[in-house]
Amino acid sequence: RGDFVAQALEVEILQHADDPERLDFAGVRVLQGVNFPVERIKDEIGYIARRIKDRSPQMGTLRIADSNYGMYERDVDISAHIGRMQKEYGWPTFIDATTGKNKPERIIKSVEQVSGALVLYQAVQSLDEEVLRKVKRQAIKLDAYKALEVHMRGRGLRSNSDLILGLPGESLESHLRGLHALLDSNINQMHNFQAMMLKGAEMETQESRTMFKFDTRFRVLPKNYGVYGDEKVFDVEEIIVATDTLPFADYLTCRKWHLVSSVFWNDGWFADVVRFVNTHGVRNSEWWARMLPALERGNPAVRGFLDSFVGETVGELFPDRESCIAFYSQPENFRKLGNGEIGDNLMYRYRAIASFQLWDEICAAAMEATRELLVERGVPERIGNFDLFWRDLSTYVRLRHASGGDRESILAPVSAELAYDFPAWLASESPGDPNDFRLPRPTTHEFRLEPDARRELESALAVWSTHIKGLSKLVTRINVAWQVRECLPLNEGCVAEAV
Repeated sequence: RGDFVAQALEVEILQHADDPERLDFAGVRVLQGVNFPVERIKDEIGYIARRIKDRSPQMGTLRIADSNYGMYERDVDISAHIGRMQKEYGWPTFIDATTGKNKPERIIKSVEQVSGALVLYQAVQSLDEEVLRKVKRQAIKLDAYKALEVHMRGRGLRSNSDLILGLPGESLESHLRGLHALLDSNINQMHNFQAMMLKGAEMETQESRTMFKFDTRFRVLPKNYGVYGDEKVFDVEEIIVATDTLPFADYLTCRKWHLVSSVFWNDGWFADVVRFVNTHGVRNSEWWARMLPALERGNPAVRGFLDSFVGETVGELFPDRESCIAFYSQPENFRKLGNGEIGDNLMYRYRAIASFQLWDEICAAAMEATRELLVERGVPERIGNFDLFWRDLSTYVRLRHASGGDRESILAPVSAELAYDFPAWLASESPGDPNDFRLPRPTTHEFRLEPDARRELESALAVWSTHIKGLSKLVTRINVAWQVRECLPLNEGCVAEAV
């Protein structure tokens, strides 16, 4: 529809403020009453659902351009309508939206209406009160945040949040404290963004640049380029890479930790492992803190993964807009930009590499680091046959995640011999002694995608391809459950028993 983009922009602006009645944005006050009627929005969602089913049934994503979705009673009504579209047309299967913070009951109702397709997304920017004061943001109460997390988890719903690196007053230490606090609140995903210099914003003024000693660099926005009238055109952003409290070296260290969050925490690839270490008194943040050292001392493939990320992080930064444009305008670099070899979203790119191309090595590094942590806590001394258990658990975690370099290997079932009934062990309220779930004899298990998950993942691969450029988009647009294989014993008569 010709006015759909305009509507999306208006909804985003109108619902950006914490105050549901009005918004002060760049000095302009906009009243809520001028947004489009709910029935019109429902009509447009229905129109899209019908068109998707007829023209592009493989596309399951709906992106809602709203900074605080779920804050209004109308959002609950809209979510209920989306839920009806899911039942009638099978769309959407995944909703990308940022939920608000100050109306938890409405947010929960909105999320519940759409069959788990919408993730609780609460942006906090920073959890340091001094940083928030300097950027004139209201501090989020972590106790309230944790309470909302409890409600979400009790309903089997997922949540995520974000922090911004480079804000005035933020340091390596305060940034890591914020990451640890979110981890220990049991957040499902943490997104980490770079502080951007937006024209007209207070941080972009010369006064702020001088006051906080901002050191900025320029980089091309991923996939925001093209040829228009025979001229190469690029959308370039200016980001903060150092301040009076954050040296550039610390900025790079923070970026490494962001990679750790993207690979080892987001999407819950190691959620079963974390649940197990939690039962032995290990906090989420303690486990997470072992993952960067695991990359740093990993095998050549794993170490190369980290080094390549750091190299590209530095390489994407330019001292000014002109040199950035000049670099990407060169024919060979423009070709690489088009192929996704350079200029892509690095966090998504490396998450895709870890998820599909380097999963076995990444998984091995994580499991070895976890084992070392458990040894320090004396856990192997309390669990009989620990080496056998850990070998089989490592196999289970590795094979549950569908990975591979091509479509066939990603979708294909795999098998392995296991001595434990891991699904039953993990289904218990708190996974304790695994020997209570030791099988009478080692049994071959098959790991395969459930029919619905296989269909959705196969459709996503058909849309985005297995090329790294497509996979870096796919990892942000699929339900994480689509990539999880179920584990079934080939000998159905074999049941777990204590031995």
